[in-house]
Amino acid sequence: MTQPALSQLIRDMEARLGFRLVERTTRKVLLTGPGRAFLADSEAILIKLERAIDSARAAAGQAANTIRIGAILPTAFEFLPAVLSEFRRRYPTAAIHIETRESAQLVTAVETGALNVALLRPPRNGGALRLETLRREAFVAAMRVDHPLARVELLQLRDLRPQKIVRISRGDLRDAFGEVDAQLERARLDLASSQAADATLTALARVSAGDGISFVPAWAASLPWKDVCFRQVQDLTATIDLAIAWDASSVPEIVQHFIDVARRIAR
Repeated sequence: MTQPALSQLIRDMEARLGFRLVERTTRKVLLTGPGRAFLADSEAILIKLERAIDSARAAAGQAANTIRIGAILPTAFEFLPAVLSEFRRRYPTAAIHIETRESAQLVTAVETGALNVALLRPPRNGGALRLETLRREAFVAAMRVDHPLARVELLQLRDLRPQKIVRISRGDLRDAFGEVDAQLERARLDLASSQAADATLTALARVSAGDGISFVPAWAASLPWKDVCFRQVQDLTATIDLAIAWDASSVPEIVQHFIDVARRIAR
C-alpha cells in the first residue's frame, strides 16, 4: 500500500470512529492515547482471529501452515537455524514468523496467543504454559587472545585467582549467574573489585577492551569477537538452561512438529 493510500485509510477510519488515531506534524506521526488503545485491542482481535482460523482449519481436516515463533537472541546463532532447517523439510511452504525478545516478554506473548511457541530461559513461574528444558549449557572463560592464559586450552578456577574479573549481573537470570559467582568465590577469585556488565554481549565488549576475564554461556563462543578467545574451565560446573514453552491447551500439528524437532536438535 502506498503512503497516500494509507494516509487516506487512516483518515477514513478516524472519520468513522469520531476521534483522532494519530497526531501529524511535518516531521513525524504519533499515536494518540485513543489510538494506542485502539491498536492494542485491534492486535488482540487479530491474534484471536488467527487462532480461530487455525482451529476451524483443524476441524475441517486442513492442517495449519503458519507458525509464530519467539526466541531469545542466543538461539539465533546456532540452535534456532538448526531447528528451522530440519523443520522446513516437513513444512517447506510454511509461513514462519520469528520474534526475538527477552524471556519474560516471550512468556507473555505465548500466554496471550501472540506466539505459538518460544525458546527461552525458563522463568520461575511459567503460569499456565507448558515448559520443558531442552539443554543445559556450560559457561566458558572469555579473554583477550593476547592474555597469557589464552595459551592454556583447559583451565582450572585456581588459574584465574590473580585475574581481573568482569561479572555478568542479570536479575532475570540471577540463579545461573549467581551460581557462577558462588563457584568463583569458593575458588577464592576476587569479585570485590570486579567490573560489572549487564549482559553477555556487554561483558564480551569489556573483555575485548582489556577490562578482564569474564565467564559467559558457551553459545557466545560461536561469535567472531575481535581479539577474544574462549577457554573451558574444568571445575566450573554452573550451567544455564534453554527451554521451550507453549500453550498445551492448543497445539496445532505444525507447532507440535517444531517442538519435536527442537527436542531432537537439543540432544
